[in-house]
Amino acid sequence: MSSSPIRSFEQLHHHLAQLPSRCRVAVAHPADAHTLQAVLNAVHLGFVEAFLVGEVHAPLLEKLSSETAAWVHHIPASDAGAAMQQAVQMVHDGEADALMKGLVNTDDLLRHVLNKTYGLRQEGAVISHVAAFHLPILERIVLMTDVAVIPTPSPEQRRAQLTYATALAHQLGIDTPRVALLHFCEKISDKFPLTLDYAALKEEANEGVFGKVIVDGPLDLLCSLSPQGLADKHLTSVLEGKADVLLFPDIETGNAVYKTLSFLVSGAEAASLLVGTTHPVVLTSRGDSIETKVNSLALAAIQIKKD
Repeated sequence: MSSSPIRSFEQLHHHLAQLPSRCRVAVAHPADAHTLQAVLNAVHLGFVEAFLVGEVHAPLLEKLSSETAAWVHHIPASDAGAAMQQAVQMVHDGEADALMKGLVNTDDLLRHVLNKTYGLRQEGAVISHVAAFHLPILERIVLMTDVAVIPTPSPEQRRAQLTYATALAHQLGIDTPRVALLHFCEKISDKFPLTLDYAALKEEANEGVFGKVIVDGPLDLLCSLSPQGLADKHLTSVLEGKADVLLFPDIETGNAVYKTLSFLVSGAEAASLLVGTTHPVVLTSRGDSIETKVNSLALAAIQIKKD
């Protein structure tokens, strides 16, 4: 964990490069140049040791400097299915610290991740997803969940989402994460049962169930991230418009915000990660940029315990 909050992905990359050991990443079938370039960039930045399992985009490997090549290992596999199984098995067996998706279908990789024999599922754990953004206007990294896995979270799943997101916030050096429970307004009403769930979640947080964290909601997005937004609506919040974590009501809302920030907000930088597994899983989509994939590897690496 950093001694002070990490406020940008550039700062995160630098922090990771100073650690005594690299995050060992097993990449399942990196047959596309896009994924492989992201992995090699992370290797060059100094925080990843790459194990490329299965087919690789050979031209990129041929151009590696000897310094970078020392941290890159190719492990052949007969096909994409075998590559996925072998990559997951490596992480399961402790031969790698994290898993990354290559040129394979997400559903196919998840079947291996959830395998009872060699997979990465924690018994009884909720599997969810955390995304992260650095927004120039906010000058900090903001975490959000869940934009990719759980359609409509149950109260139990929402508790798990809060736990995962705040744990990652702590690993980014945020001593007491501020969590916003998102809705379209700030009123608790029987008309919207979700707001009743939020009230219960907030009460649990106040009782210390989630450790060092400040939770408030329901709040709309503006009031969660903007002190001026709160003032304009004549509202007060313990978050003071400075949320570190955004907890979305459902996947539709979360995914729409994620993609809006990714494609329409100038200067926004993103990352995402599967959580609830025994080890970090980088499960970016083919539409994500190389930079997003590098940042996602950095989120995985910050979770690995270093000696």
